[in-house]
Amino acid sequence: MTLMHFDAAFTHRGYLLNCAPARACDGTYQPYVVISRSSDGELVANRFFPAELRFDEEADAIAHARDWAVRWIDASSITI
Repeated sequence: MTLMHFDAAFTHRGYLLNCAPARACDGTYQPYVVISRSSDGELVANRFFPAELRFDEEADAIAHARDWAVRWIDASSITI
């Protein structure tokens, strides 16, 4: 079971972004994001980042995933 970190959940333009990173066995964090519609919870996209993209700090992995998701939503032509 994956728990959503309180500080890893964001909303943007009608979407919920779950940016909780995966913790690697070496203690680093790998960014990951799940994007769903806020209105009905429908999964829109999920993004696994390359395995070599790791961060020492959890907050940095969250920020990377959030920045990517916001840019992806803003650049896409998806309508709610």
